[in-house]
Amino acid sequence: MRVLKISNYLFVGIIIFGGNVEKGAFMAKINIRPTSAVYATYKRLSYQPWTAIAEFLDNSTQSYFDHREELLELPDFKKLNIDIIYESNSDGNDTLTITDSAYGMEWEDFERAIILDKVPKNREGRNEFGMGLKTAACWFGKKWSVTSTQLGSNFAYSATVDVEKLKNDKDDEIDADIFEANPFEHYTIIKIECLNKKLTASRTVWKIKELLSNIYRQDLRSGEVIIRYNGTELTYSDPAIYEEELADGSVERWKRDVKFSVNHEGKELTVQGFIAIRIPASVRDAGFTLIRRGRVIVGGPEKNYRPTELFGDSNSYTYQRLFGELYMDNWPVTQAKDDFDWHTSGLEEQFIEKLLVFSKPFRAKAEQIRVRQRVKTADVIGKVVDGLQKADVIQGVSIIPVAGASSEPSSHYVPQLAPDMNKTQNVALGNIVDESAIDTGLILSGPSSYQTNFEYMKVKYTFFVEFETLNPLSPWVTLSKSVDEVYKIKLNMKHAFFKPFIDNKEFSVVMTKLVIAIILAEVEALKISYDGRIEASSIRNKMNKILADLALQS
Repeated sequence: MRVLKISNYLFVGIIIFGGNVEKGAFMAKINIRPTSAVYATYKRLSYQPWTAIAEFLDNSTQSYFDHREELLELPDFKKLNIDIIYESNSDGNDTLTITDSAYGMEWEDFERAIILDKVPKNREGRNEFGMGLKTAACWFGKKWSVTSTQLGSNFAYSATVDVEKLKNDKDDEIDADIFEANPFEHYTIIKIECLNKKLTASRTVWKIKELLSNIYRQDLRSGEVIIRYNGTELTYSDPAIYEEELADGSVERWKRDVKFSVNHEGKELTVQGFIAIRIPASVRDAGFTLIRRGRVIVGGPEKNYRPTELFGDSNSYTYQRLFGELYMDNWPVTQAKDDFDWHTSGLEEQFIEKLLVFSKPFRAKAEQIRVRQRVKTADVIGKVVDGLQKADVIQGVSIIPVAGASSEPSSHYVPQLAPDMNKTQNVALGNIVDESAIDTGLILSGPSSYQTNFEYMKVKYTFFVEFETLNPLSPWVTLSKSVDEVYKIKLNMKHAFFKPFIDNKEFSVVMTKLVIAIILAEVEALKISYDGRIEASSIRNKMNKILADLALQS
């Protein structure tokens, strides 16, 4: 027998003759009494996959920041690398593994990572509660392990937590393996098996990558941290900021620094960052991102902070254009770090009141801007049929611009232009050149009509799609069918009903895709009609199926 001493801990091991000490040569016990059964309860926590994974990334990034100087002195260390690997196995036992090249853990930190009531020494970092690894791992799966070695240590450690076994057997201790390691090695590996939550849906994976990119935007911007999901490196791109040309020829960039504090229960809670106006407008991406200790707490696509007092309704320009990043390092957060703990004592109300003052000129400007965005009709119809084809709704597509087709203005309708806009409308040789921007900055240019041939449900069709842009009061969609089985669709791209949305150039694609889906649903419903009659639900059911297929590609 052999005794191994690490700091103040003694472990009994086995001497291995004729070679190095291998994994399992030393065994240790981690006492988790009296909370062993509690591990099983964490699968019911209200995590989302991205917030749970973020718990592991918080540990990795904080370990790097705490020991940045030591790591950067190593000749082979350039950046922190974090790899998230999800493996879908044929036996149903999918695994999730998170590996990092951060500083790693010595025994005391390793033990703390396993035991529930052990908090980290540094309470000012991202992993301040000391619970994230345990709770997130238990939420994800019934069995998980941690393996780690610290830079400069001669030993590595590994332990497995079998949640169901702990629950059933009420064990007080967990076995840990101790094995020799190269002192130049430094890493932590977390492996989760027997998953409660599987990450196989393509939309879920897409959201995980998108939201993790947003949560760790500061780290990705710095260039010091690389995060990969199944080999794909995550990236973050900042939105463009609105620039206004003034009368004297100078340019004003609509971005301002923000700095204030809120006194709450005797403590000064500080806020600093910026507010700005984004271009183009985006219902999905506008809003404030609230950041604490370098990582996002509230924010991301469809998740940014937009209280009604500041942003108004979702159809307002402020809601679509105002954005910013606010750094709130000493504000209290929930244990899951997915929200601020400010819903009592009027703390959030004080925060909003301060922001109302800073954002007032930006909210006023956001409502005044009319941005002129150019969209080619060829791009619209191309994206529409590409989406339908990728969703396997239609096959064998060809698109032909129709020469000489014109978009004629409806009679008795005269556009009312805003005082600061010029009217320039030219319909010639079948090209739309709409510079009026009456209700929106959207400018459609290119052929007004396209012949689209394709196969749907093993039947060949020809759709003649025409875009109208001149009269918001014209019908939204008209449909006619010629004797040679050509469906002529006329789509009003500036219908008054859609006024709150047509300022966004991407909406033209969505609207066109929806219209074609409706027509396809009508066509298919007619095939199953009885004596020329169509069941009331037939079109709706066909629409639901087509839109569900399209949603998987969006």
